Amino acid sequence: MDKQQAENSRRKFLTASGQAMAGIALASTVIGSGVREAEAYGYKTGFEYVKLDPAKVAQTTYENYFKRWCASSVVAGFLEYLQKNPGGQWKDLPIDAMRWAHGGLAGWGALCGTLTGAGTVIGLATNDTDIAEAMVNDLAFYYAYTELPSFQPKKVLKSKLSDMTIAGTPVCHISVGRWMRAADETFLSDARAERCARLAANIAQETAIMLNAWKEGKFKAKHKVLYNVIANGITSQHNCRDCHGNNVPAAETYISLDK
Repeated sequence: MDKQQAENSRRKFLTASGQAMAGIALASTVIGSGVREAEAYGYKTGFEYVKLDPAKVAQTTYENYFKRWCASSVVAGFLEYLQKNPGGQWKDLPIDAMRWAHGGLAGWGALCGTLTGAGTVIGLATNDTDIAEAMVNDLAFYYAYTELPSFQPKKVLKSKLSDMTIAGTPVCHISVGRWMRAADETFLSDARAERCARLAANIAQETAIMLNAWKEGKFKAKHKVLYNVIANGITSQHNCRDCHGNNVPAAETYISLDK
């Protein structure tokens, strides 16, 4: 596809997207949802945020990982402080309500659970869909394009580590797989668990840094949201062949599907 064709395709996509969004806005008005336009908006949750020490949030996240795994450990990194101060509705939020998101959604290897946990805290704290999406987008970039894990715990709980990798994606199985290949470790090893615990700590720490900046009125997004949608015409990443090149895993029928 030449540059002119690519530009024409992009314009067609943007036009179609605009028409689709207009249709959604119209539909929301018709069904009486209360949302008049398909755009970002503020909302009230009652979850007040106070500035936290990012280093403490990271350490608490790390310590929680080995009993709660990735998603809930990030939530715990915040709630163990927010439930005490400022309290309020944070007290009623069960830390392990997000445990199902471990391993990329109950072990399916999709979105890394650290991002699910962090996104939940961000969404509750900021009370604005625009700000929340911008923060989560920046967090995804941080996760995908930073050499991790760089977090150093006060006391190593499982295994010493020497390898850091760049995931190139927020997808769990690619992120973990690249680290496993670099470290020559298996998934069920102590080293892999240690790696994910430290990665969770990194994500929690970065989240706390962003939320603190937001609380001070200083948060500014580093990256454009939905850039992949505009560039590719679909929610996507440029990493398809990381898993689906010449060695696509053969699918086996799950036994219960026959029943």
